[in-house]
Amino acid sequence: MLSQYSTWSFSALFLLLLNKTVLAATTPITDELFAKFVRYSEFSAAAYADNCPNPPSGATVAQFFDIDSTDTQAYLFRDDAAQELIVSFRGTSTIHDFVVDFDQALVPFEAVGIEGCGSCMVHGGYLDAWNSASSQILSSITTEMDAHSSYALTITGHSLGASLASLASASMASSSLGLNITTYTFGQPRTGNPAYADYIDSLLPEGKMFRVTHSNDGVPQTITTQDGYRHHRTEYWENDPASAANTVKCEGQEPADCNNSVRGTGLGANATGINAAHLVYSGVSVGNPLDPGRTACN
Repeated sequence: MLSQYSTWSFSALFLLLLNKTVLAATTPITDELFAKFVRYSEFSAAAYADNCPNPPSGATVAQFFDIDSTDTQAYLFRDDAAQELIVSFRGTSTIHDFVVDFDQALVPFEAVGIEGCGSCMVHGGYLDAWNSASSQILSSITTEMDAHSSYALTITGHSLGASLASLASASMASSSLGLNITTYTFGQPRTGNPAYADYIDSLLPEGKMFRVTHSNDGVPQTITTQDGYRHHRTEYWENDPASAANTVKCEGQEPADCNNSVRGTGLGANATGINAAHLVYSGVSVGNPLDPGRTACN
């Protein structure tokens, strides 16, 4: 039989290990990484502008994409100082975009470059939007990469645009295309089923995919796991005021102690969805209908 001291020691050790496990579930981020979140929040905000005369960070507009059939918009920016190409997808901003958002039936993931993911299912509306734009976007990327072969390629987007960035990243990083990309999404809804989440995780491991959420943003919650969806890694959860100290890296595909820990009351299904937290990322106004990209582009 364990002595009282041994029992106490065992209990103390158990509590210590449990505490370490809880603490290990979220990890504070560096100022350097938070600065990147600010940078790509600004590029995501710029995608809401129909005209972007002065893109963030002194970048230039290499190409603007406007696909009438699905009302899908994106920019290809070129930052010569940083030697980087940035594809930024616009999020929900029109009635047609809301129609796309609500087309939530899971469909087979059939898109350019996708192979080895036969069980992947994704949001039908988002897939239609990506497929309608993919040939133009990939052609422009190829042209720019041919002229600037040493440039990095980054994909970003907010809200609906975040899900398009996720799907586009899968196409671009797949073995048949093999582009070396890094992706930052902000306020991303769940985009596909568990097989899709695993597929993204395999293509874009830690350090290549940053899925940023903010406080009680309801958009990452509005399409549920009960609908057959699952988030992919890696979530970074921002709280207020915006800073590296108030942003943590979360573990797993559906971490319970980050955005999932607070109800995202807002405009959407089950009274979760668009709310104040959804319209600000890294201290940057993103997707606000009162400021559709103008601040980011001036």
